[in-house]
Amino acid sequence: MNREQIHHIEGNLSSRKKQYNYPGQLKIDGDIEAGCQVSAETIEANNIFQADIRVRSGILVHEQVIDSTIMSSGKFEAKSIDTSTIRVEQDIIVQKIIHHSNIQTNACCLITNGCIESSNILAYQAIDALTITGSSESACTLTIGLLCPDDQDLKLKKTYLQLEYEKKQLLTNLEQAELSIENILRLKDKVRSIKPTLKQKIIHLKETNNQGSLNELAPFFQQLNERMASAFENLTRAFSDKERILKEIESFNQELLDASKKEYHLRKKDRIYHSIQNQTVIKPYILVRGMLGKNTYIIGLHSQKRLLEDMHNVRIQETELNIPNHPSNAKHYTIDIKSQKENA
Repeated sequence: MNREQIHHIEGNLSSRKKQYNYPGQLKIDGDIEAGCQVSAETIEANNIFQADIRVRSGILVHEQVIDSTIMSSGKFEAKSIDTSTIRVEQDIIVQKIIHHSNIQTNACCLITNGCIESSNILAYQAIDALTITGSSESACTLTIGLLCPDDQDLKLKKTYLQLEYEKKQLLTNLEQAELSIENILRLKDKVRSIKPTLKQKIIHLKETNNQGSLNELAPFFQQLNERMASAFENLTRAFSDKERILKEIESFNQELLDASKKEYHLRKKDRIYHSIQNQTVIKPYILVRGMLGKNTYIIGLHSQKRLLEDMHNVRIQETELNIPNHPSNAKHYTIDIKSQKENA
């Protein structure tokens, strides 16, 4: 790579410009500041804060990645990752901790002297860590042996999930409108049932010339009329809302929802098929060198036909598992999903 392709920045990469696109290597002596969107062949920086990074070859972060999104066709290295999304083609190597993050790689996730805590990790080849743990509020989920979804997979999934949400929201709105109509009609019936009795009482008071009691009833009768008028107004609005929602439901693009969902699941099925085929050469594994904590879940190619993608299929254990005398001895805890599938 010639000199013109190396971009060296002394200090921080400022967020004032927002977007940066470098055709070659980018070396930053300081940090990538919050709000930056950066693309380059390779990137080296001290810290990355709240940034969107796309790298074609590889990225090296000497300290922390916090609240950022990083995509790379190469390798990723950092000291720690917190509340971030990382998607790379090659190895992810972290020294200290992966915390509350979403990690995807078609190679290995390696944190051999550190901890994976309350994160979602998808690694095709291996997950290797000293400690893996979660909490009751935020479990740690490890998916092994599955090729990562690509941009098209994610786009399709986002489309159909958004359409499903919109449809569900329309049906919820319709249900609420119908419930509102039902409640208003019930209120109208209640007011109507009171008014005849009240009118009879007013007639009786007038006949007996009981002006004091009539004066006391007047505000109540006025309030009743106001509630009745309000109920009619609300009922008109509720019927109008229901009619509008029904039109929105009628115009909803169900065909697009069905097509995007079908295409996504077909691509997912194809991804699983290729994952299985590649495992004749690659044997995915999870290696825990120290402690496997509570609220940790393993997901994998549990059979040749389907993938379990929820957090209910395999629970590793209910209590903490410690390796005696670690790290003075050579013992470690290994989970091989394919060989364990019958017991899972």
